[in-house]
Amino acid sequence: MFTIHTSVPGQEKGHIVLRQFEDFEWLHHNLIVSNNIEGVIIPPLPVKPLSDPKSAEALSRRQLGDHTRVLRGDQFETDCKAFQKYLQLMLCHHVFGRDKNLASFLTDNEAPVRARVNKGIMNRLTNALDNARKGNHKDVDDYFTAQRHFANEYSKAAKEASLNFNKLLVAQWRLSSQYRILATELTSCEAERDESLVKLNRILKLLSEGCEDEAACYELKSGQGEMTLGLYFDLMARYSESLKDMHFRRTCSLIEFQTAEKAVEKAKPIKKAALQEVSDAAKKSFEASSEQAKKEITSFTQLRLLNSSEALSKYAEIQMKISQDFYSQLFHSRKALLELQL
Repeated sequence: MFTIHTSVPGQEKGHIVLRQFEDFEWLHHNLIVSNNIEGVIIPPLPVKPLSDPKSAEALSRRQLGDHTRVLRGDQFETDCKAFQKYLQLMLCHHVFGRDKNLASFLTDNEAPVRARVNKGIMNRLTNALDNARKGNHKDVDDYFTAQRHFANEYSKAAKEASLNFNKLLVAQWRLSSQYRILATELTSCEAERDESLVKLNRILKLLSEGCEDEAACYELKSGQGEMTLGLYFDLMARYSESLKDMHFRRTCSLIEFQTAEKAVEKAKPIKKAALQEVSDAAKKSFEASSEQAKKEITSFTQLRLLNSSEALSKYAEIQMKISQDFYSQLFHSRKALLELQL
């Protein structure tokens, strides 16, 4: 369940509403079906969050191993950031930002009554077949030919970057787990009265504290990395699919226009006038889609570059601060070890 705080210009008090994922899903569906999305790059809906602690624990063990000494916490804060970004993108969008469904979603106390969104396997198969059949249709505009190629290549790169960065985050958690195991083992020796063993335990205790500090450092780096660059890579990976979908819808519009043109050429005189009207309407729709698509591509490019700059800067800034803080702790541990009187 998400708590959404919304402020409205001209109103002293804002609105506080509670929404769950299915409400976001229903909103996304209504925004799409209630508006003309030809040539529009639709801001992507975040994935469904893990619903219970057991699911989060199971995912953590799959990533870190069954024998891990640490478990990643739930991703609720990350999910909140992702859905906040989604709402911001929708509100700033020139098409969806004015939709009454979005306004009601943010201000009405009760969530809208929703129906089940059809996501059956037949729909997915139909979409896959349409993509395979129409996706490579030759374009009549060199600009869109180049942009469609870019969209395909960018989608691959964005997904690969997101996947590899998540692997890095998991690797940091795994390393943290190993440091904690080592820290525990270093303090597992029994304290005997033997003088040499007592001295050894004093050394091992300091080493154990250093390992604990390193473990905490990697956990913090991973968590903050997920909140900055991880969110950006995930957003762009999903946005790249929206970009490809926009190109596909425009290609379908082009195919409809070309089909209508051919029908006019082959039509008998008695049917030619009616088919010409269909062709003119298809042409108008295709041209409007192309014009809108160019604007959307420009906006998406600006969004992509701005967000990448902000995410990279924030990531570097936080990672540097974490490293400096824990360097200071390790320095004091090393100093204590060197000053230890044996």
